[in-house]
Amino acid sequence: MNILKTLNTKKLVLSLFLAGATLSSCSDATEVAATDAENVELVQNNETIEYTTVKEGSKLDWRATHLGGVSERYGIISLSSASFLVNNGTLSNAKVEVDMNSFTVDSFGEDGDEDAQDLKDHLLSADFFDVPNNPYTTFELTGIESTEGDYNSRLTGNLTIMEISKSITFNANVDISENAVSMKSEKFILDRTDWELKYHIEGSEGVPVDYIISNDLEFTIDVTIEK
Repeated sequence: MNILKTLNTKKLVLSLFLAGATLSSCSDATEVAATDAENVELVQNNETIEYTTVKEGSKLDWRATHLGGVSERYGIISLSSASFLVNNGTLSNAKVEVDMNSFTVDSFGEDGDEDAQDLKDHLLSADFFDVPNNPYTTFELTGIESTEGDYNSRLTGNLTIMEISKSITFNANVDISENAVSMKSEKFILDRTDWELKYHIEGSEGVPVDYIISNDLEFTIDVTIEK
């Protein structure tokens, strides 16, 4: 690889960062605070209905940019497993496992396969998610309450990335039927530094401005879990 291509590839790699949407400076996404992980209370009895089959197409959309909202990158991550528990028609517990090896980069178009692969490889490396040692990211529900407006539920749960667990809260539409439970969230933004993801973060010393990556990661959840 020649020097020019190396520099171009490095710049493309640095323009991203990850875990469903538009970025904070120009979008309607909700900024979500991360707090200490909470205890999970398992609610299960003889009447509990369990849903464990991940429907094809269930995914997490991600989006990120350079500082200032430029060089936007985006893609999806797929689920590897899930368990949703329903008691008396209400979702009481939910745990999903995201397969980080399924990470895609879709922002380069049909002619950008090589750039997309370079960026994916960097994201899977120890600079970011260290996927060989941390192949899964998990979210486990700790609380749910009914809301009014565009979304019918407010969900709180522990998001675990590379063994660091933080509690987050976001809005979603949760629909329960006899055979499936679907969860479709709002667009929400997390600060990656809460999970010690600090590669070229805002304020990094000695890093050119063009190589600074925004701390904001935007996600949208769209999953359906069947019996």
